[in-house]
This record gives sequence, C-alpha cells and structure tokens, in this order.
Amino acid sequence: MRRSMLLSKEKSIHLSDELKRELHSLLNNKITDVFAGLVYGAYAGGYADEKSAIDVLAITESKRTILRCWSEWIADKKVRLLVVNKSSFEKDIKYEYFGGIFSENLITPYEPIIGADYLWDQEIRVKKNTVNNILTNLVLGFPEMSRDFLIKPEYFMYEYFMRRAILFPPISYRFINILRGKRKERNLAKMIGGFRVVIKELIDEGSLYTVDESFLKISDEYITKAKRRRGYYLAGLFNAVRINIVRYLLGIFPGIRESLLDEGRICKTYYLGDLSKNPLRALENPRKHIFVPTALGIMPFSERMSVEEAVRKLIVKGSVSAAYSIKKLGGAFNSVYILRFSRGEERKIVIKVFKDWYGWKWFPITLWTLGTRNFAVLGKTRLEREYTINRFLYSNGINVPAIIYVSPEEKIVIQEYIEGITVSKVIKQLRDAIGEEKRNLLEVVRKIGCEIARIHMLGVSLGDCKPENIVVANDGKIFFVDLEQAERGGDQAWDIAEFLYYSGHYILLPANVIEEIVSEFINGYISSGGNIENIKKILSPKYIRVFSFFTSPYTLLAIVNSCKNLLKALEYS
Repeated sequence: MRRSMLLSKEKSIHLSDELKRELHSLLNNKITDVFAGLVYGAYAGGYADEKSAIDVLAITESKRTILRCWSEWIADKKVRLLVVNKSSFEKDIKYEYFGGIFSENLITPYEPIIGADYLWDQEIRVKKNTVNNILTNLVLGFPEMSRDFLIKPEYFMYEYFMRRAILFPPISYRFINILRGKRKERNLAKMIGGFRVVIKELIDEGSLYTVDESFLKISDEYITKAKRRRGYYLAGLFNAVRINIVRYLLGIFPGIRESLLDEGRICKTYYLGDLSKNPLRALENPRKHIFVPTALGIMPFSERMSVEEAVRKLIVKGSVSAAYSIKKLGGAFNSVYILRFSRGEERKIVIKVFKDWYGWKWFPITLWTLGTRNFAVLGKTRLEREYTINRFLYSNGINVPAIIYVSPEEKIVIQEYIEGITVSKVIKQLRDAIGEEKRNLLEVVRKIGCEIARIHMLGVSLGDCKPENIVVANDGKIFFVDLEQAERGGDQAWDIAEFLYYSGHYILLPANVIEEIVSEFINGYISSGGNIENIKKILSPKYIRVFSFFTSPYTLLAIVNSCKNLLKALEYS
C-alpha cells in the first residue's frame, strides 16, 4: 500500500526552457572553453523529484586532460557538473576509455544545452559502436542460429542496459528509472531515434536487412566477418575488467557517487517492484526482442517452457481433455521423445532435449572418431545446428521435419514426426529382396545419394549421416531427421563414409548386394553433382578404421573394393 501511495504522489520536475537558459549561462560563466554541454540523469529522463540535483556533462576544448566534478547552485537547485576535455570525451565515445561514464549519457535520454549538432554526431558514433559490438557478440554467442534471428530495433537498447548493469550494478537504478511507469514510452522514443539512424546506415552498408518491415536480420556477410574475430571474446573480457576498474575509481569522485546514490533513492522510493535482492532482475530481458521462426509462427528467443508446458500450450492448446503420452527414443547420447496425442485422431511429434555430453557418455565417441571427426558436445551448439541447418535445407527444397517450437533457453526443439521407415530398415530388407522389391529398394538408395549430393552442393555437411537418421516417408520422399551435427562446410567425405560403412553394420550382406548398394548410392551422388573427390577420400584408412568397431572387416573390404571399381569405371567412361 505504501508504495502505491508513493507512486500516486510522485510529481516529476521537468527541465523548463528558463532552466535551460540558466544552465547555458552557468556553463559559459564557470567553465573555460566550453563548447558542448548536456543534462543527463533524472531531469533528462523526466523522473526528477524535489530532492534531485541537476546532472550536467560539460565538454571543453582544452588541449590538456580534464576530468573534474563539482557543484554549483541555480537559486535553490543544486547542479552537479561533470567536466571533461574533448579528446578524452571522444576516446570514451570510441573505446569506452573511461568505462563509458561519458558516452553512456548519449545513449540514455539527454537534453542538449550547448553544441546540439556536435552531441548528435557523437550520439550516432557511440550508438553505431554499440550496435556493432552487440551484433558481433550475438554472432559469436550463436554462430549458427544468429542467421535466423528476427531482431526488433529495441533489442539494442535493452541489451546495452543489461550489459552495462552486469558490468557495473549501481547503474541499474538509472536504467530502471528511465524505463519506469509513464516515462517509459517517452524515454524510449528519445533513445530510439539515434538507433534508427544507425540501423539505416548498417542496412545501407549491407550488415543488416529488414524483414516484414518490423524485423532486422543479420546479413551472411556480416556473420562471416564477425566469426573471423576469434580474439573478440578474450578482448571483450579484458575490456569488461578494465571498465569495472575504471568505473570503480571514477565512482570515488563525489559528484559521480552522489548521482548514483540519487538514482538509487528515486528508484527505491517510487518503483513498485522488489529491489531487495538484485536490481538487475527489474530490467527487461533483451531477448524478448529477438524472435525465431517456426512452423507455428515466430517465437520469442527468451521463451522458457518445460516440455510439458510447451505441449500444453502449443500442441494440445491447453485442452484438459486432450490425452497424450511421451515415450523416450534413441540411445544413450540423446534425449529424444515421441509424443502421441489425440485431437480427433492420433498425431505424433518429436521432442528433442539437447543436454550437454560430459564424462563417460562422451569419452567412447571421442575415442571412436579420434583424428577423423570432431563432434559438437554442448547442448546449445547442437540445438543451434539442428535449428539453423533445418531451416536452411528446408528453404532450399530439402525434406526435413518442420520445427514446431524451439526454446534455446531450455534447449528444447519440437518438430513434426515423419511417418515412414528408416533407411537402416531398407538396408536390412535388401538382403532377402528380389525382383521388383529389390529394384525399388535400390532406387531408394540411389535417391539418397542424389539428396546428399544436393545438400553438399549447398555447402553443408550432415555430420551424422547414419542410415537410421534418414527416413523414407510413406509418400516416398527422403527426409533427414537428425541435424544436430550438421554444419556449413565441414567434412562432406565423412557423410559418405558413415552412410556406406555404417550400412554394413546392420547385417552381413552378400557381396553382390554390397556392390549394388555402393553402385546405386555413388551413381546417384555423382549424377546429382556430388564431388567425386569426396568418394576418393573415404578410401583413406583414417575413415575405414573408425567403422571397424561396428562393421566386419569382410564387409568393409567389400565396400572399399566396390568404391575402387566404381571409381575406375567412372574414370574410363
């Protein structure tokens, strides 16, 4: 009740034109060579009360380094002056040389007193640096999934607030005040203008592009360049440490310390929420302004739902009467479930939970592929690949299960269930098949070779191309249902080696059947544009030895000889 009463009684004091003129005179009279000045903090954000001082940043043209704080008075109003020379100010704009203590005043709401044009130019500079840094971190944090992110312009503001607050928690109160109550829309409008100018520049430069007029996407060119900045994370870590140290030292200045204390007092007095534990929790999650496409529409990146919650909300639509059951599928390395539910008729979906692979679970697979293939271990990485490569292949006409729901925060993907048989069963059936049945099964193998060639021509390797991860749907279409190890680039020869050598794992096939499988697959692969060099590579001992754990030496030798004979025939044709 007390907080509600305080909120209703809150009367903000605004910066009048008369007060601006008095501040203009104060700066000219008290500061030598001043050429730019602005009001920041409570008066600029529209949440000042009777106890609030006026915070002013003044920039001088002095050639020597100046960093000073002191107070003046205009009638009964205290004015806290923060004074810096131009070159030091611009270093902070470009490099956060002083921990961003000056530059952040151009990102948050401010009122220019002197040198409005200069301040606007510097605002654009610092906001462009900010957006570029945020985009680079986004790409390095989500190297695959960032290609599909749909970003709202507001994301950059909220992400900036969150990052600054994590680095320097006392500033949290200022950001909460800016976004509090009826001032939120007004302050967002003041801040977003500069960001929109920067976004337009980045669109013109080819770094971003618009989708449906309201979303932004990061261009492939920008993502490629950002990925090359391998040392960026380490540099960012050192920069964060430096910012913490610098801001702590600058916080010793009475004017800066008083300003932060003032922000805290205002926030604790008028904010309705609970600030007792961690004020960072009061800040809006920036990822609410990033969305990812699914078959059911776009989903907020920040979505956090358990499997059961997701099923209730998205699949059975909250119906209490809708019956459903969940059964685990797959082996020790995956948490894959099939969900059956009834809404008029029985339907199925697949739920994948991407847990991290650690310890004994990961050791055998590392030992198995040592020196040949590196697998993605972290759940976050595998989810990214599953989602991103699925979307990419689908957009290029490759058959993959539709993604219904994705929650990167919970590491969950829900996708359609493909009715049909796995190719491992097709391989097993070939042992005893004859006549028309055998021809149809071999045609399936040929089609798989064709489809894998198409995928390789898109610059993608599947990474886990076992026959059990490929499904022949009831209508005859070939679906690739496990893409968590897929990636752009990668080792395409591994896909072929795994498909052919692992096929021998299912059953000891007669030599003539092995030859027919190899022939149909390779002919399909080559006829659809696959690179013959990938076929040659799989004859290397480094690929063959990996599958000696699963496939008999006799079968491996038969596959190798079939490949060699086919390659000779292709060379002479």
